[in-house]
Amino acid sequence: MLTPQEVSARSFTKTMMGGYNMTMVDEFLDELTDDYTSLYKENASLKAKMKVLVEKVEEYRATEDSMRATLLTAQRMADSIIKEAEEKRDGILQQAEAAAREKLDGYRREAEQCAKRLQQGQDEIQRFVAESRALCEKELRFLEEFPAMLLEESEPVSAAAEEIGEKILSAGEPAPAPAAPEP
Repeated sequence: MLTPQEVSARSFTKTMMGGYNMTMVDEFLDELTDDYTSLYKENASLKAKMKVLVEKVEEYRATEDSMRATLLTAQRMADSIIKEAEEKRDGILQQAEAAAREKLDGYRREAEQCAKRLQQGQDEIQRFVAESRALCEKELRFLEEFPAMLLEESEPVSAAAEEIGEKILSAGEPAPAPAAPEP
């Protein structure tokens, strides 16, 4: 294949009449035509390959755009799923906290009721102890006064027994069975 420099450097011998040797010019033109034909075919082949490559590039660009769109859709979907999961998590936590607060309030109410019952029981025990103490002190005074009463007594024993029974009844104890009268 001839280079452009070879074509411009080519010179033809002149013939006798001042023109160029036709055989040499025809051979050069044949060689040049062969090179030109070869270049033309190569150029056409390259243009066809280039067209295929351009189509492939366009196809790849379309695929790339499609992939970007798919990627963006997947990203949005992932964000949506994450957001939904976080909302569900928050809802579950709120429900659990509400249930825990409700149970805790129930336990507090129950503890308050138990504390009230305990206080009532303690108050009743204190009242019972105070009443028992008062009764015991009254009985002790009675027992301390009893021997003196026997010595001073001019009444018969049955009257003294009735008086003791009345004192016992007034102290809050059930009355003993009345003594049998003397014959």
